[in-house]
Amino acid sequence: MSVRQNIPTLLVALATVLLSACATAPNHPSLQSATLPELVPVRRFVADIDYRGNFLLSPDGQRLIWSQPFGFDVGLAARNVDRAGDISTTPDQRFATGHLARPMDEMGNFGWLADSRHAYFYKDDSGAENTQIAIFDTRSVDFEPWLVTPWPDTRSFLLGAGAADSSRVLFASNRRDRSTFDVYEADFATRKIREIARSDGNVLSWMVDTDGRLIGRIRQLGREDGADRVAEIAIDSSESPATWRTIKKVGGFDWWHALRVERAQHRLYAFSNIDRDKAAVIEVNLDDGSERVLFEHPRVDAGLTLFSRRHGEPFAVTSTPDYPRIDYLDNAVGKEMRDAVEQALMLARKQGVIPADLVWARPGTISENRQRLIIKGFSATGNSELLFDRRTDTVTPLRTPSADASHVLAPMQPFSFRASDGLDIAGYVLRPKGVTEPAPLVINIHGGPWTRDYWSAGGFSTMQLLANRGYAVIEVNYRGSAGYGRKFMAAGARVTATRLQQDVAEAAQWAIDQRIADPKHIAVIGGSFGGFSTLMQLIDNPHQYACGVDLVGVANWPRIFDTWPSFWRNRHYFEWFYGNARDPVQREEMWHGSPLSRIDRITEPLLVIHGANDVRVLKQDSDEVVAELRKLGRPVDYLVFDNEGHQMRRWRNRLAAWRAIEDFLADCLGGRSAGFDYYQLMPR
Repeated sequence: MSVRQNIPTLLVALATVLLSACATAPNHPSLQSATLPELVPVRRFVADIDYRGNFLLSPDGQRLIWSQPFGFDVGLAARNVDRAGDISTTPDQRFATGHLARPMDEMGNFGWLADSRHAYFYKDDSGAENTQIAIFDTRSVDFEPWLVTPWPDTRSFLLGAGAADSSRVLFASNRRDRSTFDVYEADFATRKIREIARSDGNVLSWMVDTDGRLIGRIRQLGREDGADRVAEIAIDSSESPATWRTIKKVGGFDWWHALRVERAQHRLYAFSNIDRDKAAVIEVNLDDGSERVLFEHPRVDAGLTLFSRRHGEPFAVTSTPDYPRIDYLDNAVGKEMRDAVEQALMLARKQGVIPADLVWARPGTISENRQRLIIKGFSATGNSELLFDRRTDTVTPLRTPSADASHVLAPMQPFSFRASDGLDIAGYVLRPKGVTEPAPLVINIHGGPWTRDYWSAGGFSTMQLLANRGYAVIEVNYRGSAGYGRKFMAAGARVTATRLQQDVAEAAQWAIDQRIADPKHIAVIGGSFGGFSTLMQLIDNPHQYACGVDLVGVANWPRIFDTWPSFWRNRHYFEWFYGNARDPVQREEMWHGSPLSRIDRITEPLLVIHGANDVRVLKQDSDEVVAELRKLGRPVDYLVFDNEGHQMRRWRNRLAAWRAIEDFLADCLGGRSAGFDYYQLMPR
């Protein structure tokens, strides 16, 4: 990313005279007759120079940290909060972190340590998912981050903050054995680390309690993936080695995930779908193992669970049956936080700093004394973030939707339909602003498949980029998607190349029937499993697709199993869905369900994009797709990024990729293109 002051005048002047900079008008009839909104350059969607967001309040409530551009890259910034609850007028401190490990994961890329002074961020220089942890002092005038885990070809992540006011953290790393994770303590004061606990090879995850001490683990009872697991609590974690007590047995296909452990209160809070279809939030008594359901939704799994900063039971749970919602639990903190959010929103509306079309809002980070909190608001025109001081009734806007958002962004709406076999399928649709006739359609297919699409607030995302070019966009939560319960997920097993793909095609038919989509101008796009689905849609071609975009897509399922990353421990889920690659008969079935086995059936234009360092789906899959199609004389374009993996983390690469996608879709669907973007000239 960049800031305006750093854009050389010469580059701007040069860009204005380049013939390739000219925007192209749409040639699809429904777009030619429409009054389309302003054509927004691609850089706005992938390299927003004005972005400031994901504000995190320090535990003591005295300081903020957030993400924003820094020079020609991304970075973090920090500022004090004064006694009245306003942001201090002192200049921001800015930290040149460079690109972070997971650009799409706002919750996990950076955060505070318990001492309210030090912060961490994740790095992954190659894209090979060898994630490293860095810690730095937010009050120092010099940015000198401590790279806690400088070990090559290893994967590390934080488990939890240390004791209150401490600069210590616990983290897990597969430094010793790439297939499992041990626990370490890092102390910024001494810049030393020490091993806390060692995995026996069967530990799948570790738990840290609210006092920052290692207290539990999930251990597999056998070496084979899919074996039953047990949740164990350390009777006395000061012992070496610790003595463990089993509190829960978990089946190989059950979901049980600890959220918080309160040692002093003898309580554990977890997500669980054991003996139920939808995952619920439960409370577990550590003394006798008894359980109490705190929240469950009849249609979908429980979502984000909110807690006070350091201690206490959950006070709210989110869920997304269509539009997202938040349910405050019937406890003292739940009532307190609900009232705080309502009060903050009332004050914000009076000040005119929050959109009138707010869909929902929830607390973000909260100070330990609960007197200050970040409020996150979500609307059709964008995200808002507010700092609310309960003692002074002061609301300070931190992030507000862009002034032009309501004019150029399209609202996302949920939809549902009944599949031809009777299963209810849900999804989301964006209709291009100003278009009333059936428009060219882009089907954006999510990856996983064990994830799902969610309603998204209006913002300058790549889906909004597509809508801005004149395309209707649908996202479908086909069978096999997560979030709708285990039965819905199970319905996708062993039909990933057949019935699951029919769900995608029937979602497109829904858009045609609703006169949203022009049936002669439909494209498919997706990443990972979504890339696989893109290829399968073009192979089966149920709607005579105009073209497709395959992003790091799977083309050979047996190879996925043969090149399994050592840190993955969920092979049984893949075998449940696709088959056992070690069995010759099932391996042959997996091959016939792979796009490469029928690649000759793809005749429409295809754009393929891959990161050279991808460890989940090897570039070889895309290499072979492109080679085979070129051998057949089929139209295919190919982009490879040598410094990326399964995710595209660098904005320059995202810009190059989406400029290519923009022009590619303009050619095959008839939408418009903003043309050459002068950010493409920015130094690397």
